[in-house]
Amino acid sequence: MDRVIAVHTQRGRPRSERARSAVLEAAAELLVAGGIDAVTMEAIAARAQVSKTTIYKWWPSREHVMLESFFNRTKDTVAVDEDASLVEALVSQVAGLARLFRDTTSGPLMGDLIAAAQADPDIRAALDEHWLRPRRQVAARLLREAVERGELDPYIDVAAAVDQMFAPVYHRLLLGHEPLHDALAATLVRQLLAGLRSPRPDPASRPPRRMHS
Repeated sequence: MDRVIAVHTQRGRPRSERARSAVLEAAAELLVAGGIDAVTMEAIAARAQVSKTTIYKWWPSREHVMLESFFNRTKDTVAVDEDASLVEALVSQVAGLARLFRDTTSGPLMGDLIAAAQADPDIRAALDEHWLRPRRQVAARLLREAVERGELDPYIDVAAAVDQMFAPVYHRLLLGHEPLHDALAATLVRQLLAGLRSPRPDPASRPPRRMHS
């Protein structure tokens, strides 16, 4: 008689993926509840019910866990509608960031992270990798594509343009001198693009017409 071998398949996500998600969720919860100092490897491991060795397998430091967990909770503010116009896509990005800082606990947390990054190179590196770079890459791609379509001046400094677009949001978050109101995003994008549009040819710079005899 042939032997019947029963093969048991694991349903749902693999164990390692579940553990990784649990770590990120634990780090995010600790960050929101207690701030930066509450996010220790020991606290993350206890909350996620994993070992510290497991955490170090995926992240080099608590700062990288913390920032990736923060980004995972807010990554919807980075995504853009690929069918949107340049103006709509950029306004969506800036508005999403402004609302996030204004209406959620992410605003005060980002302020704390930026302050801590000035003295802690690990936080600075993690902030760049998991927060600044993903957001900037999307905006830079949108601007470069607009240059390729002829919508923007081909000689623009894309990195500087991205700074111009996002910097006022962080400025208002950190100093609180002006509100992060709903109309801010559209104003910033409109004024930015007004300076980046492809210049119209100057009639005086056109070569003279040749006269045919």
